[in-house]
Amino acid sequence: MSYTDDPRVVAEQRVEDYAQHAVPLTARVPRFKLLMANWSLLSAMVWLFYGALVSTLYGTRQAVIGLVLSVVVYSILNWFLTAWAIRTGLNPTLLSRRMFGTYGATLTALLIAASTTYYAVFESSVLAEAFHIHFGALDIRWWYLIVIVAVLPLMVGSIQTWMDRINGYLLPIYIVGIIAAVVVAAVQNDGGSDWASFAGVVPPQARPLPGWLMTFCVYMGIWLLMATSLEFSRMGRPQDLRFHQHVTFGWVYYGWMFLLNGLAGIYLVRTVLPSDPTAEVGVVQAIVQTLGLWGVLLTVVTQTRVNTLNYYLSSINWGRLAARLFGLRLPRAVWVVAVAAVAYLLMLTDVFSSLQKVLAWQGVFLVSWIGIVFTHFVLTPADRRNGPEFRPGRLRAVTPGLGVWVVASAVGIALTQSPQQFPRLSPLAPVVALAVSVLLYAVVLKLAPSSLLRREGDLSDEVDDPWAARLACHVCDRSYTAVEMDRDPAADGAPICAACGEVDTAFIQAVRTESASGAAIPAAES
Repeated sequence: MSYTDDPRVVAEQRVEDYAQHAVPLTARVPRFKLLMANWSLLSAMVWLFYGALVSTLYGTRQAVIGLVLSVVVYSILNWFLTAWAIRTGLNPTLLSRRMFGTYGATLTALLIAASTTYYAVFESSVLAEAFHIHFGALDIRWWYLIVIVAVLPLMVGSIQTWMDRINGYLLPIYIVGIIAAVVVAAVQNDGGSDWASFAGVVPPQARPLPGWLMTFCVYMGIWLLMATSLEFSRMGRPQDLRFHQHVTFGWVYYGWMFLLNGLAGIYLVRTVLPSDPTAEVGVVQAIVQTLGLWGVLLTVVTQTRVNTLNYYLSSINWGRLAARLFGLRLPRAVWVVAVAAVAYLLMLTDVFSSLQKVLAWQGVFLVSWIGIVFTHFVLTPADRRNGPEFRPGRLRAVTPGLGVWVVASAVGIALTQSPQQFPRLSPLAPVVALAVSVLLYAVVLKLAPSSLLRREGDLSDEVDDPWAARLACHVCDRSYTAVEMDRDPAADGAPICAACGEVDTAFIQAVRTESASGAAIPAAES
């Protein structure tokens, strides 16, 4: 046992960011560093696109009401989730093991990996379209390839290294660029635009629900952002909690990302492209037509910033998935290259045309996931205070919670795909999926056997401070905090870390045998 960081772990994890481990307090980053890393998402063109989309469909006033409601709900939920992640140092996959089991939680990693890969495809396509619109010359497929190859060297940064610096340098350019685009658009059109009074292309009598509620449901499709906040906030220092709850992951963040970006997107599209407000690349066209070459450079800045986050999250979660399912551990740089190759292939499929369907499907999965995680947070005070169990030797492989997630998501997808049969419920698919996940998981949590395995002894109880003490894993010979260490029955009780425990066959077999000798833990004691 020691009370200092293992220098080998520090060196390895500067790029890997403790993807398979709880983040020790000594690896947490200063508030501004974390702020700049997470705020890379602010400049995504997709937020301007969403604002223009909902305004085009339901009218500007209805869209703004829905945007404000989204900011409020996102901020409230993130207030609690941010505190939980900072307190525990756990990423979304580790945090959800208690709810879904060690194998079931891999669906979390798969969902985040697939979603962020898709967003990387979208944002890269936006940049390629900007080049194609302004320069022409080459076929769009060549611009896709140029964009992927050109930005690749910038995508390997981590939260602990230079991800914050590149985004900090580019943020002022984004702010000035968006303001300039709005001002120039106003000057070129003599300030004339119906953007504030535009009523939407869908007449009120044809809407199954009020426009503001349908706007809110559209933004429920990107509750991925809450999982993203968990991924980043686990790197926050406890003393910075209030700052992160308000600014980094709170109302300041969402107010800027949704409301301000949305208003900019609405104004640009309604002012520059009033005759074609539903163009899938309308925001890009509006910016490039307004600012010319400067608009192209602005698009380069915005897409470079947001893709640092997309590539970071997709690569780190594909790595988690491969490690858990196949025992395959590769450097994150390898996964970055793999994501880039997949992104290029997907860009050839016309990502814009499938955006709304993809958002709808991933939306119900993510909403159901948040519903279960938040219900567990509310109904299990011990886990809320101390963090949920995440060590693979202490949890079942699959739990009833996974079944709840699948059922709730299936209900949401079925409603999404059945607008004719359920004209009023279909737009509310995310809300229905959320309600089903909350109710079913509350029942499962109270009545089903616990996901915990009954085992004797716990290393974290044998040390004075499990966050300060480091123990050497007998498998990888690396020292990690006692918080994540367990005893290995297959090695005479020697310590084993969480990452090795999930792939060590002898360990898994031994703990299953050990726990089978006792009765299952009732739900009431879990």
